[in-house]
Amino acid sequence: MIENQESNIVEIAIYGRGGQGAITASSLLCEIAFEEGYKDVLDIPMIGAERRGAPVQAYAKLSKLYEIKNFCSVTNQQYSLIFDHTLLKLKNIVSTFRGIIIINAPKRINLESLNQFKEVWIVDATNISIKHNLLIAGFPILNTLMLGAFARVSNQFSLESLKKVLYERFGKTNGERNYIASKEAYDSVKRI
Repeated sequence: MIENQESNIVEIAIYGRGGQGAITASSLLCEIAFEEGYKDVLDIPMIGAERRGAPVQAYAKLSKLYEIKNFCSVTNQQYSLIFDHTLLKLKNIVSTFRGIIIINAPKRINLESLNQFKEVWIVDATNISIKHNLLIAGFPILNTLMLGAFARVSNQFSLESLKKVLYERFGKTNGERNYIASKEAYDSVKRI
């Protein structure tokens, strides 16, 4: 029996706005997966002339067993991480969502546009970021918090791997702040 190597690859799409940390989240996710023991990872940032506040996308592919040989963009992801609930108003972006949806939004929000998905999870990463003073130029940085929520929903990596990468990437002080906030996002993400 020939095994389909592509079916063993976990694909994640990340949607956000410039300055929220969506591009960095994809890179961190690959580092965390590699730390967790994945054989191969691929970070695919979609970087253009976007400025702070403009919609951005990034993708990650994770493989526990095989080298990733398909370097094309992700089109049928198992997980979609949405850093900004206002993106739900943009039908051309919502139409690309696939799989399990994890969205940063306040607890009271109209999620009617997501009814077609089998699983939708919500976390208020913005308020957690503000609470822990994870801000740049006054804007909340959401990358590590959304990865904390993703860890809980997907079970793709442990909090220990997340913590180790955060300490390596951001140093002890900022790594600890990011880890504490990520843990809060992990604990507070809810399926709706």
